[in-house]
Amino acid sequence: MSLESGRYFIRSKSTHYVLGRHYVEDRSLLPKKILGLSQTAGPPHWIIEKTSDGTYRMMVQGTYTGVIGDKLYAFLLPEPAPVEWILKAHPEHGENIYSIETKSGEGWTVEDQPESQINIHPAQDAPNQLFELVETTTWD
Repeated sequence: MSLESGRYFIRSKSTHYVLGRHYVEDRSLLPKKILGLSQTAGPPHWIIEKTSDGTYRMMVQGTYTGVIGDKLYAFLLPEPAPVEWILKAHPEHGENIYSIETKSGEGWTVEDQPESQINIHPAQDAPNQLFELVETTTWD
């Protein structure tokens, strides 16, 4: 099942944390951490863009996402280049459940602690690597 381009909320299947940038950040142009947020003023909106080769570019708060080391970040500047992600549907785990992976087979991984940064680890289809992507048409 292929996901269409659009606006989404992303929630961890294992922790139910919503994913996004912290609501309080420094004002520098350094990359911003993507976290599993236990409480937010409103779930962060993501823009997911399907590319011509079937991969996806993912933006949160107007910034593309990518990897530094083994962590997920949002990039405010053009460098480093954003990652083109592979979204794999997992209907056996429920409607709208996906893993989000790099082309080299590493996936987003949520920690059990709230406000923890999203890690990038070898994809294993583990519960902490599954996410609910909920399409929305609102911009709260």
